[in-house]
Amino acid sequence: MGRLHLTAIAMTLLVAACTGDGAETTTSSGPPPDPVTTTTTQTTTTTTTPSTTTTVAGQATEAAGSSWTVLVYVMGDTDLEPFALEDIVEMASVGSTDDVNIVALVDRHPEFADGRVLNFDDWEDTKLLSIRRDELVELAGGEELNLGAAATLADFIEVGISSFPADRYAVILWDHGAGWPGMGPDETDGLDVLDLADIEAGFADGLARAGVESVDLVGFDACLMATYEVASVMSAHADFMLASEELEPGHGWDYGSLGVLTARPDATAVDLGTEIISGFEAQAAALGTGEDITLSLLDLSKIGAVQAGLAQLAAPLAAAPADVAPTLGRARTTTLSFGRNPDPSLDANMVDLGGLTAAVADATGIDATATLAALDELVVANVTGPATAGATGLAVYFPAFAEHFRQGYLFIEGVPEWPELLTSYYEAGAAIPAEAQPDFVNVGDEAEYFFDEDGLNVFGTFDLAAEGNLTEAVIFYGILDESDDSIVFIGEEPAEISDDGSGLVAAIYDLTVLTISDGIDTAFAYFALTVDPDTGLAFVDIPLAYVAPGGSLDDGKDVLLTLVLDPDTGDILEEDYYVVNEEGTFGEITTDPEGLIFPVVLNEFPDGTEEWIPTSDVGLFADLPELQYDLTPLDSGTGIFAELAVYDYGGNSASVTMFDFVP
Repeated sequence: MGRLHLTAIAMTLLVAACTGDGAETTTSSGPPPDPVTTTTTQTTTTTTTPSTTTTVAGQATEAAGSSWTVLVYVMGDTDLEPFALEDIVEMASVGSTDDVNIVALVDRHPEFADGRVLNFDDWEDTKLLSIRRDELVELAGGEELNLGAAATLADFIEVGISSFPADRYAVILWDHGAGWPGMGPDETDGLDVLDLADIEAGFADGLARAGVESVDLVGFDACLMATYEVASVMSAHADFMLASEELEPGHGWDYGSLGVLTARPDATAVDLGTEIISGFEAQAAALGTGEDITLSLLDLSKIGAVQAGLAQLAAPLAAAPADVAPTLGRARTTTLSFGRNPDPSLDANMVDLGGLTAAVADATGIDATATLAALDELVVANVTGPATAGATGLAVYFPAFAEHFRQGYLFIEGVPEWPELLTSYYEAGAAIPAEAQPDFVNVGDEAEYFFDEDGLNVFGTFDLAAEGNLTEAVIFYGILDESDDSIVFIGEEPAEISDDGSGLVAAIYDLTVLTISDGIDTAFAYFALTVDPDTGLAFVDIPLAYVAPGGSLDDGKDVLLTLVLDPDTGDILEEDYYVVNEEGTFGEITTDPEGLIFPVVLNEFPDGTEEWIPTSDVGLFADLPELQYDLTPLDSGTGIFAELAVYDYGGNSASVTMFDFVP
């Protein structure tokens, strides 16, 4: 299991070209059968018409002109399965024609969606489908394939191109995504992930066997795949790439956008990419998910210029790391990031490359003109929402501190410059002398504070010897658990470092706690707040755990609830629930309403150890649209703890704390 059986598929294609009633088998290269006069069922791979010979939809005709084959690799063996079925229906709203072939390899899960899809009842294995207008034709099936395997991708690409030759090709990969860690997992095949090396191998092998050098467009209908790493690797196998920097809503792309090809078979990859971007934007607006979308079309022929620009940007860091690294760290803190999570072990650590480059150039005077120009030429088209207006089209992996850096990144092939830049950056951070690391001068490391109508005001003063190395300041706040004297942290938000040379750090906490209710029970949750200085919008990241009916927290899934707020009105502009898989990939979660959601918070025990723990013993019913959120004032007399911390670019930190009771 795991490889498409090419012999079986070849036989299937021949069978699909047969007439009924014992007619002679042919391999005609003519047009697809008329769907009105063709009868197709879910249990056969044959098509019959009263008196004509038929072929697999969309095989190339002898007539001159442009044609397209669109191959969609649907890794639907996850909780995203319901969205996969919706997208297949969208593809069928367009359907294959004489000049356009839409072919999908669809892997389904036995659990998440049991519904019929057009003319097919439910299935649990993997099927190779020709997508016709309002119907599906099975070309091969009956076997469970591992779509997390490079060999499966290679076989699909070879079979798709060889069986459906065309003037232009698009290959779209569909599932959870994570950037360089890849896509997946295939949940019924050992949780196998199609990592970036697998994707590269699948394309290299499949294209070579099909005798095609590259495809016109590679698309990733998945979270976080519009990255420097993915673009660098895919530049050897595709002319253009379409992907998102940020987490994608579950509905993903609107595959009705493929209609641009049936309307204009001579459409280019740019035409197709921009049409999908427009469709994605319109669908997100209609479904209320447009606040933080991103989708960008990249001209991969320009990636070499971006790589050269990054080499130029990295040179000063290599020459004088102590001079440049602090600025790079501060730029990383202030640049738009994607796939954030309050738990650092679950953070995607992706930042916008254009924004980062511009911030470094502005702060250091390094000439980044060539890099920014190359990025501008690379990004052919780009859509963002109000909350992601700073996204320029391409992200890059950049953990803030070395302790969160995944060593596997250094083994990626075909990604020049950036791994070396990160290595230099972390080495510079490790070399910060002790006397230049953060330290507060507050007596006993106790914070100064007072309460007023705004809430809790906290202050601290750090030793100016560390000023040049600092990258950020954060306030963490929590309440006392009197049962064991542990501190239950319930939120965090940026603090402000004074720029007047005083060493002052200050923050205000409004003494509220986020609560989530299912209408029966209420639990408090962790509230990680950031505010975009350009748009004024507030972003809240809330860690949760999901437990399916009959399950336990031991086998629960990590979930991230993201909210976009209007801070002036308190209105929630958008809410999205994403699963964070153990394999590091992200995607919108599908829950059973009878399952349970548990908010989780950071608990610090008296011995100093920390653990993310649920705040409720019973959980909340996972009927996500019905969950309600509120910011509730803490009761008078509640024991409140606050920690005001500063960090340098090496990950060294210092903090001052306070404890008191809410007035």
